[in-house]
Formats: sequence, C-alpha cells, structure tokens
Amino acid sequence: MAKAAEFCGLLKPGDWPDVAVSLLLEGNDDPEIAELAGLSRRASGWDTDPLVAAACDRHGILVPGRGTTVDLVARLMADDLRARPAAVTGPMIRLLARLAPPDFESDLASRCFAAEEYLDCGCGEDDLGFEAELQTMPTLGLPEPVVQALARPLRSTLPVIQPPHGHHGH
Repeated sequence: MAKAAEFCGLLKPGDWPDVAVSLLLEGNDDPEIAELAGLSRRASGWDTDPLVAAACDRHGILVPGRGTTVDLVARLMADDLRARPAAVTGPMIRLLARLAPPDFESDLASRCFAAEEYLDCGCGEDDLGFEAELQTMPTLGLPEPVVQALARPLRSTLPVIQPPHGHHGH
C-alpha cells in the first residue's frame, strides 16, 4: 500500500519515518523498517529508497499499475474518512481528483477530476451519490495508525472548511 501511495506521488521520502513507526508499533520488526523509523522528516530519497526497496524485495512487493494504484489509494482514503470524517462535501472526489493528472490513466481518478469542478457550485448533486459509493469501498483492513500515517500527506490537501458555493469558471 505504501508503494502505491509513493507511486502516486503522495508519499514523499520524509513521510516514510511516520509510516515505519506505525508499522513497528503493529509488530513489523524488519531491520529496514526500524532504520526508516529512525530517520528524520528531512530524509531524502537517497536515505529512504534503498531501505524501502530492500523491505519490498524481502516481502515480494511489486509496484502495481496505475489503475490498481488509484484503487488502493481510494480504499485507503475511504478507510481514513470512515474513521475521521472530513469537514467538506465530496472529500473522496477531491482527493482522488489529484491522482488523475498528468496521465489520466485511471478511469476512477479521471471521473473524480471531472466531478470535482462542480462540488462547490450546487449543480453537481448527482456527484453526491458517486461520493457515497466511493466512501463504501471495501476496507484494506490495515491497522488505523498505519492508515493515518499513509493518508496524512493526501488528506492535508483537503480544505479545512467547506468552500463557499459558487461557480468557478463554467
């Protein structure tokens, strides 16, 4: 899951220590995970990449394709929002829309990208059904601290309060 988030550009090198700490707390005792947990938030890819690669090799983890990646991230964010609801309409649509550019290879992300424009103008009422569908995606079954650590970078892109209703250039 962390590799999927990294592939989407959501997990920066400095986010790995938080994720590693949450994995340690859940009983993962890989030496690479322990070393990642000890790094500072200013760590660079030079520090984290070899450790992440070694841990992935040990567990046979491959980076999934773009469509699968977006699906995994969507399920992660649905788990996070079920545990900690957001203060804005359409949080899943807003979050997944960020995964569409530049390639638009994921149908799910592209659909969210198209819907996001209408979230704050009141003319996208049918998108609320789509949002409800997104929030009921199957759980990944990860422990909550791991979900929070993985979700934090993407969740930080959400508005903290509901944006005003109005048309944005349509």
